[in-house]
Amino acid sequence: MSMKAHPTLAIAALITLLPAEAALADSPRQPEEVLVTGGRDAISNLAGSAQIIDEAMLEQFDYSDLNQVMSALPGVYIREEDGYGLRPNIGIRGATSERSQKVTIMEDGVLITPAPYSAPAAYYIPNVSRMSAVEVVKGPSAIYHGPHTVGGAINFATRAIAPEAEREIDVTYGSDNFQKYQLYSSDTSIRDNGGELGYAIDALRFSGDGFKELDGGGDTGFERNDINLKFSWRPGAAQNQLFTLKLGFADEDADETYLGLTADDFNANPYRRYAASQLDHFTSEHSQVHLGHLFEVSEQVSINSAVYWNQFDRSWNKLDGFIDGVAIRDVLAFPDVFTRELGILRGEIDSNGSDSDMLDVTNNAREYGSMGIQSALTYRLSWGETQHEIQTGLRFHHDYVERNHSIRGYLMDSGKMVYDGQQRGSKLRNEADTDAIALYVVDTIDWRDFRFTLGLRHENIRGNNDDFLTGDDNDKSQSVTLPGAGVFWQLTDELGLLAGINRGFSPAAPSAGGDVDPEESTNLEYGLRYQRENLRLEAIGFFSDYDNLLGRCRVSDPGCTAGEEFNGDNVEIAGLELTGRWDTKLTQALTGVVSFSYTYTESAFQTDFSSSFSQWGDVEAGDELPYLPEQIGQVQFGVRGQQWEATTAVSYQSEMRDQAGSAPLSQVAHTDAYTTVDSSVSWFVDSHWTVQLSVDNLLDEEAVVSLRPFGARPNKPRSARLRVKYQF
Repeated sequence: MSMKAHPTLAIAALITLLPAEAALADSPRQPEEVLVTGGRDAISNLAGSAQIIDEAMLEQFDYSDLNQVMSALPGVYIREEDGYGLRPNIGIRGATSERSQKVTIMEDGVLITPAPYSAPAAYYIPNVSRMSAVEVVKGPSAIYHGPHTVGGAINFATRAIAPEAEREIDVTYGSDNFQKYQLYSSDTSIRDNGGELGYAIDALRFSGDGFKELDGGGDTGFERNDINLKFSWRPGAAQNQLFTLKLGFADEDADETYLGLTADDFNANPYRRYAASQLDHFTSEHSQVHLGHLFEVSEQVSINSAVYWNQFDRSWNKLDGFIDGVAIRDVLAFPDVFTRELGILRGEIDSNGSDSDMLDVTNNAREYGSMGIQSALTYRLSWGETQHEIQTGLRFHHDYVERNHSIRGYLMDSGKMVYDGQQRGSKLRNEADTDAIALYVVDTIDWRDFRFTLGLRHENIRGNNDDFLTGDDNDKSQSVTLPGAGVFWQLTDELGLLAGINRGFSPAAPSAGGDVDPEESTNLEYGLRYQRENLRLEAIGFFSDYDNLLGRCRVSDPGCTAGEEFNGDNVEIAGLELTGRWDTKLTQALTGVVSFSYTYTESAFQTDFSSSFSQWGDVEAGDELPYLPEQIGQVQFGVRGQQWEATTAVSYQSEMRDQAGSAPLSQVAHTDAYTTVDSSVSWFVDSHWTVQLSVDNLLDEEAVVSLRPFGARPNKPRSARLRVKYQF
């Protein structure tokens, strides 16, 4: 599928101007139109759940790993994979974390993952190092953002254009030759006609040699580049308008693998990599063009529009198993049974030339694209004792994915992999595309001490999938209307109560068979917020009743085809989210802060069934979902002086089962419970210079954080970073 096949959208993308990345607001760095929540103050009386990690919080540790950033938020689940967060696995309120496929992910309010409808697995997520805030919305708050609303949405807010000259050079060096370089420049000039012209340049590069040790030697690191340009123009007319243009390019080169370890090999050396992964290599390129227009028609009416185009190409050459032999997962799970196959993976035994001994290295080449037009009209009015903010939004979206997975056979010979010279063709070659129209209407009503939110979201989706190997041509149409409602009651000056209900939805992909239903759920939330000058507390319970849980096959799942989907029938998920923050003055010169987040979650399938989806298998009613921790939490302690700041974060995650079931975890395959401690100290030398020393995993905790894609995988060991930032 090519963008050229849709000339109408292509022309519109060139001539239409869309959502503004900066707004007509007093704060140029955090304009409301970038922050889908409206910012931290707006969250305090929101009739729904939302959290924000602002620029100050991001600066405390300067993480480049999104997993570490998100671990500070309640109701957000992380499954680590490579230790650097190159391809995050993030779930919200029980929705699967697998490649973040059940989360709507945006940049400045615009869909940003490669193909959120046709292939929602998020192999591209923006680099958090160039963001000024990260937001999460859940429950009725997510009705604005689709297509995936079963759990919630994540918005990455980029830095707004500065009102006056601002320059920044940011350099970091750390363990395993970790290097990060970031240059930033922004300014706004006043034109003779009273208009304003602004720009921002953000160039980022970071890399590392990796912390794993490849048998026989070799690279296990990565390298990323990311450059973004942003331009704004505010005409000198009486009407308040803002035009923005954002251009971005990012690439990655990583020696990353799906291959993990057996339990015994993990215990001996968790950072080992088998010789059979020596050819594994990932490359990608991402390009984006976003054009925005914000029009403040009056104090009551505003229109925020956007046109966007994204392109993502990736190639992942990696070990996928044996050509005609035992599945790798079985080899690693039962090493005493498959000793020969394990010896080949380790490079200790040579292949004999048969296909059962031949290593399958597949080049998983894919091309993704997405483009669309969206606009939101906001109308504010008073009616009697009520104040209304009515927002209606419309989006036309098209995305596609082209897959061509080609196989090559390799012999293991004295620890080196040797190409067998045979042309083996493609394992998977297909093309899927989707056209979607999304519409929402939300009325936020303020009456006395109450805030009500009433809304509807409608999605009309038409997809097509062509399988060039089988000749199958599949059309998939889905249409759904999703209501939602929430209420917040300011009971006292300090205490507020909230409750909400909404229908959740995650569409089936175009490749799904006719008997596969989309994922739909009824989501409830209820809780309270308590706030004083220096204390904030929040407790929210949630319950999700799934009419149908949707499972999606990945390349690493045996017994199914990548992209194939499965019905999981009725599932119930319930939990509790707790958050708090206390700021206090310790002495005249010192201030302290303590913050925490905690999530308890339980889940259960409600029916008995058998599935060829390996993460489910033979399911009985009452079985728990895989890769959903019962408990996660983080506590942060911080102290700040006049020219320094120190922060320590203690994070915990409980065990997760590898496959659906109800047996005690000690009797089945599962990940480890683990606790990590991160610490950071910053010195503000003067108004220009900042020096920061950070240590991740201070106690050097070792844990099995995942048994997928193939075998036991470790967390990142203790590592340190020294950062110097110069602002002028």
